[in-house]
Amino acid sequence: MSSIIIAGCSAPSAIRESTHNFIAPEKWQSAISKQQSPIVNNWVDTLQDKNLSALIEQALNNNQQYKSSYYSLILAEQQVTIAGASLLPELNLSAEQSRRKAVGDQVQSYDNNADISLQLSYEVDLWGKLSAQQRQANLQYASAKAQLEQQRLTLITEVASTWFTLAEANQLLSLYQERAKNLTDNLEMMERSYRLGLNQALDVYLAKNDVSSQLARVAQQQQQVLEIQRQLFLLLGAPEQSVVYNTRDLPILNENIAVGTPSDLLTRRPDLKSSWYDLLAANAGLAIAHKQRFPSIQLRANIGDSAEEIGSLLSGEPLAWSLIGSLTAPIFNAGKLAAQEEVSRLTVKQKEQQYLQSLHASFVEVENALSNRQALQERYTQFNQSLENTLAARKLAFDQYMKGLVTYSTVLEAQRRAFDTQTQLIQLTNQIIQNKITLHAALGGNTSELANGLWSAE
Repeated sequence: MSSIIIAGCSAPSAIRESTHNFIAPEKWQSAISKQQSPIVNNWVDTLQDKNLSALIEQALNNNQQYKSSYYSLILAEQQVTIAGASLLPELNLSAEQSRRKAVGDQVQSYDNNADISLQLSYEVDLWGKLSAQQRQANLQYASAKAQLEQQRLTLITEVASTWFTLAEANQLLSLYQERAKNLTDNLEMMERSYRLGLNQALDVYLAKNDVSSQLARVAQQQQQVLEIQRQLFLLLGAPEQSVVYNTRDLPILNENIAVGTPSDLLTRRPDLKSSWYDLLAANAGLAIAHKQRFPSIQLRANIGDSAEEIGSLLSGEPLAWSLIGSLTAPIFNAGKLAAQEEVSRLTVKQKEQQYLQSLHASFVEVENALSNRQALQERYTQFNQSLENTLAARKLAFDQYMKGLVTYSTVLEAQRRAFDTQTQLIQLTNQIIQNKITLHAALGGNTSELANGLWSAE
């Protein structure tokens, strides 16, 4: 009979065996064979920007959202302490002094009473309910720790992404300003030629329109630079602070990236670890809900003394004591405990689906980044080859126009193609960098070489 009771009180689990023993794909579909080598951890250094590490360390120490995640970890740590304390006896000291007045038939009396007692209470964890609560708290703490690690990785990737986006914006601004100057110089030459009767007034008007349009684009790009700067300041935790702007040319990062194997994600990605711990914590919650339906056993011991005055307490007289054992079992609650257990079971199934979804999504994220990287590199190669031709065509078209050999529409088309190619190259360079950052983040890029950015709670 006792074995049946113990079996009935054993911890249930709603997690499927296939989830426990999940098998990841053997290799990436988009990766070439040599990319299967171990993943590089110090990926921030591969971005080839010395200023970036200093900015990341500043963000890790000052970003408010990251600090909020840190305090969530500290809160979870305190919950572990609370859950662990329930497994141990609780000892309380109680002291009381009272004075009462009684009024009878023309008689008044006063009664003084002083009590002191030491109370020891302990709940016997017969069914393992308290152990399940402690396990749940430990798993929630592990999840919070993984969430903080994920927040750290997210912050680092956001700072890096914004920093290079700022570099792209500055390079585009320089390109737009250079084009505005070239168009202004061309306009001056055309106006001189017009005064000499060598070209038409329509060409001058078209050139003036080009200058105005380009100056408007410069103003728009200047605003874009300011907005990206403010976004970077916010990530650094100092919206009003200024930093050294990234105005140098974007690095060319076309090298292959070692991506390891798909199974590496299970141990590298903090968000997957956090989701898995959440699932296990929910499963521990199911065990708690199940064991709430069984009796609880409390042991209480009390020892103390009572006297009329405080000074007379503990005067050497024998102390009063009591030892009580109690058993409390739910009899009727209109299905409340059964419903709570079912809610816990459904929560586990929900968490399981969320974990599997995030797991499959992580594989897709890496595959998309890998295939996108190949496409970006091919596009960059083609645009880089066409740049020299478009620049030569632009110069030749303008020279021939000044000699009256071609119309101004030919000049406009040549200028547009050269400008579009230069713009595309700058944007593609940043897209390749952003893809590299995204890929390293999708691989759960380790950033242990950077400052932890953790501090003691005030």
